[in-house]
Amino acid sequence: MGATDGGANPSGLVLPEDLRGRRAVVTGAARGIGEAIAKWLIMAGADVTAVDKDGAGLKLAFCTESCQILEGDLGADDVTGLADDLAGREPVELIVNNVGVTTRHGFMDIGQLEFDEVMRTNLRGPWFFTRRLVDALAVAQRRRRRHGSILFISSLHDHVVAGQPHYSVSKAAVTMLTRELAKELAPRRIRVNAISPGWIRTAADLTTRDQIEKHARLRSRIPLGMAGVPADVAKLAIILLSDNWAGYITGQNIAVDGGLSLHSWVYEAA
Repeated sequence: MGATDGGANPSGLVLPEDLRGRRAVVTGAARGIGEAIAKWLIMAGADVTAVDKDGAGLKLAFCTESCQILEGDLGADDVTGLADDLAGREPVELIVNNVGVTTRHGFMDIGQLEFDEVMRTNLRGPWFFTRRLVDALAVAQRRRRRHGSILFISSLHDHVVAGQPHYSVSKAAVTMLTRELAKELAPRRIRVNAISPGWIRTAADLTTRDQIEKHARLRSRIPLGMAGVPADVAKLAIILLSDNWAGYITGQNIAVDGGLSLHSWVYEAA
């Protein structure tokens, strides 16, 4: 199994039955964590739409899957139109906001264009995309009882310095948005949670200098001694999206990091 694999369903693993037949959307689904979550939802029997601005990547990732693919950019101005395309046939009950970008800039050298790109894609787009889908779900809830579940993919850098402050600030905002929405949408029977991945090996080529240096830098700081794979995040996503398995959980942000967030400067000094 390669580093970018979503991970096949291990033999005998029982997936939550209440996801079967429910409409789901996963953004940033052409590769990595988004691809894995979409494929695990498909294995659970959900009616999945995979969204990404990389249309060719979507076609390659899901060429053998029974799901819909939709080319769309969460960083674009008209994300509500993208949401309307999704909700036009049937309301979306399971929303996974996975898409996220960054640039290699610090506070003093970032320009407004790079700042706006990260904020639009990581925060503004998911915000208004989700709101339009929730609007459509609320209309459907008046006709018959429907539960909803929203999942944001945040980051450990919502509270750990990354050297890319625009990215860290966007993810801190996503984490707080998760809590705000959990409180506001609970009366509508919509749960909202987040996952903060640690080092998840999503690179297609693990032999590049960048990947080798990252491995050398991080491995000793991870108590479990290894990087994660996209399936590690996808399996928790399935649990959090399921009312049967996580129906009393909302407003939470759970780290999937092998213990990386337990690392302290104290260990560096030892």
